[in-house]
Amino acid sequence: MLNRVAASCALVLISSPALAFEFSFKGMIKPEVVASDQGIASYGSAYSQVAPTHALRTDIFGGAPATEQQTTFLSSDATSFQASQSRFSLNMSHEKVRTVLEFDFIDGEDGFTNQTAIQAQEPRLRLATLYYDMDENWTFFGGQKWSTASGIKSSGSYNWVGNAYRAGNSGFLAVEVGATYKNDGLMVTGALTGKGRNATAGGINANELGSMPGFAVDVNYSFSGHKIGAAGHFAELNYEDEAGFASGENQDANLLKMYTTLNFGAVSINAEYYTGEALNNQNALGVAPSSGLNAAGEVRESFSESGFFTYVTWKINADSTIKVGYASASVDSGDRARLSLTDLNENTTAYINYGHKITDSFTAFVQLTNFNTEYGSDFKDFSANVGRAGVVFKF
Repeated sequence: MLNRVAASCALVLISSPALAFEFSFKGMIKPEVVASDQGIASYGSAYSQVAPTHALRTDIFGGAPATEQQTTFLSSDATSFQASQSRFSLNMSHEKVRTVLEFDFIDGEDGFTNQTAIQAQEPRLRLATLYYDMDENWTFFGGQKWSTASGIKSSGSYNWVGNAYRAGNSGFLAVEVGATYKNDGLMVTGALTGKGRNATAGGINANELGSMPGFAVDVNYSFSGHKIGAAGHFAELNYEDEAGFASGENQDANLLKMYTTLNFGAVSINAEYYTGEALNNQNALGVAPSSGLNAAGEVRESFSESGFFTYVTWKINADSTIKVGYASASVDSGDRARLSLTDLNENTTAYINYGHKITDSFTAFVQLTNFNTEYGSDFKDFSANVGRAGVVFKF
């Protein structure tokens, strides 16, 4: 009886124009092998090939001078098999409303330290956004999405989660509510967003103190297959309200960028430049460390930085594509004296990849990446080469 009622309700939802919901399930399965010739890290300081962003120091381990054995470990090459950058999305639309839910498999607890993880990876929420398309010009949105200040969202790398972050690519996800206006080639987006995290002595996931949220904006114009744009994020971090606060002042957390996409038939060029401060406090994934409280409860002044990335895509034919990318970011010269031995001062990423479409849904790829990372205090640099090869199945 209950089954018949449920079936009848589903039939009504599908067949009634007023109640019809359109659902789709999409995704990309990405098994790959990753190899490096020395220690690399995925955002943090652990030797990790999950989503590499920079080369590790081989002379420092756990914040202290490395022993001979620890240096050998950090200098050793490694190979792992990865599938955690696979992702899927659930999509729904009904009249003027549409939504998207997207997940990948890098869990927040230890996802960036696992290697060949087998069953250890868990789903991680990437996108959870609701859109209301009021008319052909106006769209309102709310939820977790690519930040309005992201600019160009892909660096052209097959390292989808590493994506040249901490080396010139400063865009990332944010929870926002806002609106987009479109008219011919002009697109203007404004949003209220989280101001950024108050980094305390005990960690960086503290409350976003204060009643005033952050504000993000993007303005871009498309013409003849090209696009130019500018974006930014503006906020103030309220440190004086921290429980362990001793002295200091509020900190600005700002980001400004300019970007462009140029298309010339089989060849396209993407480029972006940014400058900002306290970017890692607002999840913009800059090269500089977060600002926060030191052990004495004093606010450490935020770090300013700048960077850029560019990549060129050459579509050789209908099935084969080559991409070459270069990205670099560094802490501003006036702030470098305050960096520690384990803080990044400058980070550069260069890569080339080749993708070949075997079928419409199945692509094989290979990529070679070089990370050159300079650290603070003694300003030593370390270089690592990373190779990856695998397939992407889209459904």
